[in-house]
Amino acid sequence: MNKLSLQMYTLREYTKTWEDFNNTIGRLSEIGFKTLQYDVPAAYDAKEVKRVFDEYGVVNDSVFCPVMDIEDNTKKIISECEVFNTKYVRTSAIVSGLAKSASGYKCFAHYLNEACEELKKHDIKLLYHFHAFEFCRFGDNTGIDIILNETDPEVIQILPDTHWIHKGGMNVVKFLDRYKDRFDYIHLKDLGIAPRGDTWESGTVVFAPVGEGNLDWTEIIEFCKNNNIKSYAIEQDNCYGRDEFDCVISSYNYMKKFGLEN
Repeated sequence: MNKLSLQMYTLREYTKTWEDFNNTIGRLSEIGFKTLQYDVPAAYDAKEVKRVFDEYGVVNDSVFCPVMDIEDNTKKIISECEVFNTKYVRTSAIVSGLAKSASGYKCFAHYLNEACEELKKHDIKLLYHFHAFEFCRFGDNTGIDIILNETDPEVIQILPDTHWIHKGGMNVVKFLDRYKDRFDYIHLKDLGIAPRGDTWESGTVVFAPVGEGNLDWTEIIEFCKNNNIKSYAIEQDNCYGRDEFDCVISSYNYMKKFGLEN
């Protein structure tokens, strides 16, 4: 597995047409990326996407399925995993109606267990991508604690995101250490603070290129290396008018300083 990757959501405005998608994969290959995380749109054929990736010597390290569509799309998930030669499927977050109580999180966790029974038979891991809201507390546990406590560790993993962990009020490395047996991939997303506005309280948390924000990347990467993380995917949800490729290149060059393979 090539370790330094890119979550393609960062460049979503550059993949809206087939031509743009081809050009974007080519540009990322020129930058140096050999591994990406790409959600194949319904209008695209996975085999044709794989052909483009192969043309540029790039690997798609996982596939994607919306969380409530897993049961109805199990065959498609398995097929796409075979196309891209991966054993990982990423998924979206818990539906809002279930995220308001501990019982809702438990119900959701049990759904994940049932929905992934067939995936487990094929040794496919489901990667749950959480955000900050799953750190809402219900007594002694947070929502993400409940999901992990109630799901089958052999098939349900998390896809931890450094930005959302910190924004959720947790120390990034302490959280990663607590659940180090429940993830193989990580999203590298920096957290910055926007300039002060008219009041003391107006400092806004923003997304930043990796290395341009406030997270302690030396500590985070050292932990990940010591725990044999398979894939480090750069991601930036919003670039605030700055060229997205410039942000990607900045993050890529910063991560290369840590000796990550590409």
